[in-house]
Order: sequence, then C-alpha cells, then structure tokens
Amino acid sequence: MNNRFEHLLVSSDEAILLTGQKTEKQRIMEESEQADARRELLFVEEVTIKNREEKNQKQHLFIQQVEAEFHVSLMNDLAERFRNTSYVLEKVLGFDPSIGKILDVLYTESCSISRLEVFIKELNWLSDAILSFIKQPTYRRFDSKGRLIVIDTLRSALSFIGIESLRTLLPALIAKRSLPPKSALFPELQKHLWEYTLGTGKACRAIAEKEGMKWYLGYNIGLMSTIGRSAITTMYLKAFEGKLREKIIEEQKKNNPVQAEALNTLVPSHKYLISLWHRYADNLNNDIVASLKCRWLMFGIGFEDYTRIKEISFAHVKEQNLHPLTNLLFRCQGYMQFKMMKGKNLISKQASLLYLRNFGIVSDDVVLLMKTNLTGLEIKIPEIQQALRARND
Repeated sequence: MNNRFEHLLVSSDEAILLTGQKTEKQRIMEESEQADARRELLFVEEVTIKNREEKNQKQHLFIQQVEAEFHVSLMNDLAERFRNTSYVLEKVLGFDPSIGKILDVLYTESCSISRLEVFIKELNWLSDAILSFIKQPTYRRFDSKGRLIVIDTLRSALSFIGIESLRTLLPALIAKRSLPPKSALFPELQKHLWEYTLGTGKACRAIAEKEGMKWYLGYNIGLMSTIGRSAITTMYLKAFEGKLREKIIEEQKKNNPVQAEALNTLVPSHKYLISLWHRYADNLNNDIVASLKCRWLMFGIGFEDYTRIKEISFAHVKEQNLHPLTNLLFRCQGYMQFKMMKGKNLISKQASLLYLRNFGIVSDDVVLLMKTNLTGLEIKIPEIQQALRARND
C-alpha cells in the first residue's frame, strides 16, 4: 500500500494501475471507435497482429535490459553526488547556509523585523517569494480613496506580515523552494509533492499542539521532511540526460547502432526514481538539515532518528524508542498518505482503517486532522484581520 502512495506522488495513473483498475485513458480507448473496429478484425489480421506483438515483446525485453544496465551506471554516479551535501544544498536546492540562521532567529523571543531582514536580504529568491505572496488578492489593501496600497520593499513586506505570521510563512516558502522543477514526463509530481509536504507540516503542527510539544518544531520537521526526495528527483532528471548522451556516444564509437538506438528510446523512469527515494532519501534529508546548523530550532534529531526506521510499522517505531519528533513525523506522514490516496479512490474503507492503525493514528488524531485545513497556506496578517473585524462591526 505504501508503494502505491509512492507511485501516486509521481503519477495518479501509475497508482491506479497498481490497484488493478483502468485509467481514464484506457477506458476512453476501449470505448472508442478504434476499439470497436479492432473487435471486427478478420482472423488473418489477428494472426498478423499477434506475430507483431510477439516481436515487439522481444524488443521490449531487450530495451528493459538496456534500461536496467543504464540505470545501474547512473545510480552509482548519483550515489557519489548524494554524499556531497554542500553541493546538494547550494547547487541543487538553491539553499544558502544562512537559512539555518533565519530559522533560528525566527523562533526566539528576541526575533525582530530588522534581524530577519539582514539574513533574508542575502537571498533574492526568498525576498521575491515574500513580495509575491503578499501581492495575492487576499492580502491587498486599499486607502480611503479606494486606491491600491503597493508594498514593494522587503522591510515593508515583513512589517506588514508580522513576526507571528512570518513564523508560519517563511518555513513554507523555504520548503517550496526545494521542490523539483516541473517536468513534462512527470507533470503531477511537483503538485503532489507539495501537497504532501505542506499537509505533513500542518498535520505535525496540529498534533504537536494537541500533545503539548512546541508547535514550530512539529511544523518545521513536517515541512522539511521531503527535501531529500526533492533533491533526488532534481538530480535524477538532470543526470539522466547527461548520462544518456554519454552512453549513446560511447555505443556509436563502438559501432554498435542497435545498442545506441535502444538507448535513444529511454526516458526517465518512475520505478527507478522511487528506488532512489527508498535507498537514499531519508539519509540525504538528515544530512541536508544537519548542514543548516540550526542551534535554536532543534528539530534535526528527529531526522537523525528517522534514518533508524527499517519497517513501515508504528510497532517497530515504538520498539526503537525514537525521538518524539520522529514518532510525530512518522504518524503524520502516514495520515497524509492515507488522505491523498483516499482523495484519488486508491484505498478502500477497510484498508484505510488498517493503514491508519499501522501508522499509529488514533481516532482523536483523525477527528482533529479532519477539522484542519491541510492543503492551504493560511496566513493571518494583523492589518487584514483588523480590517475584516471593522467591516463586520
């Protein structure tokens, strides 16, 4: 069932196929005029098609072998690159070590707009993201004459949002920065990964508050829990193209056109991407968070202990006596997996109960999380709240 969720992150259709159901495309094809015409084929034509299919099957098996050999070489290269955490942090994710300082300052009593501004100014992408966020229609303000009040400086934007709301907004913008770029081959991946990331962060926050933990530790461990997957996805897609060109040229130089032609048919594979996630994502996630060197926001221990989980079972997690943040993250990831699969009709009612139980989700948690908006980034800005109250009065 967990494997079904991994496929859902990459593609809804791939997850649907794992359930034994037919995708919308398959149903349309079967109901089309072409399908009707195929059923009317003469016996001779059917035999011809069968022979062609057998030939195609042999070709398919050959390409599968070429694909497997190619990915062995590619994955070995990537394994070496995953060990270079500073490269992954700065070149792949576009992060700067100063992010750790921002997160540390953010949750101290001495946090101020001026202190945050010093660090955020160093990161153009974060400054731009903040300004873009407050330009959404929800956060627009107008003067007494109905003219739009324009906020175009970082200082004014930070002041407008306020410290308390920045404690929710900034970690989300940082997490969103880590997402892999949109891909024509995996058009749903970025969207699904963000839904999973944000939902896990908000679920961790809600359960942490319920259980007496510091909400911001839960919120941040949830939001940062997918950066390993994101980095791996970005690196895989980029390395695939370069490695494929290299291998095709190599086979052409060997005067091996059949092998070169087979390589030329390859495209990035969801199966191998998921395999990379399983093998490296948790450890890479831990290494990236550790490299941020947060001293006040002590949530890194949660990721360190998460690498010790060897079975997808809450009973196993309890036996390992892991950190409470690890326990929290494991449960909330399980809930978000259930929620996303349920939304796509990929899990039955009976299977849902077993799935939630396997992740240690109790009925009180379900009730709380069903009342929590896990899909939207809600920021309460003081000036907007005051204006709404005045309008209602």
